[in-house]
Amino acid sequence: MNPIDFISISTKAMKAYETFCQPVCKKYQLSQTSFDVLMFLANNPEYNTARDICEIRGIRTGIASVAVDLLVKSGYIQRQPDASDRRITRLILTEKSEEIVQSGRLSQREFGMQMTAGISEEEMDAYMKTAQKFRANILNMKQTRGDFL
Repeated sequence: MNPIDFISISTKAMKAYETFCQPVCKKYQLSQTSFDVLMFLANNPEYNTARDICEIRGIRTGIASVAVDLLVKSGYIQRQPDASDRRITRLILTEKSEEIVQSGRLSQREFGMQMTAGISEEEMDAYMKTAQKFRANILNMKQTRGDFL
């Protein structure tokens, strides 16, 4: 596979994902980034800092900061100081975000079902193993070529 094919598939998958999320974003008047932040926090409660959002979800610092501020102002998340380290601020979903999260999970589930349609369990297992190797290779590139993630 040509390296550009990896980029093309990834880009097309992200655009398709955004299309599935669009109705939820419109209904709740959220940007895609704000939606992504909310869903990241909902689906990964152990990763609940702005740093986690940037490092793991891959949202740029300034963009994540604007999205977090908007979500706090809208009452969907709240900032909470860490109990053991006051330098760390945890981002906690509020009750107001529950309806959005439920709708978002439905969109994510539908996207996942359509994305994997016609793919057998064995093929998915092989893909996941291969994707883990890609991830390890990317992390290795990050270490040897500089911090690009």
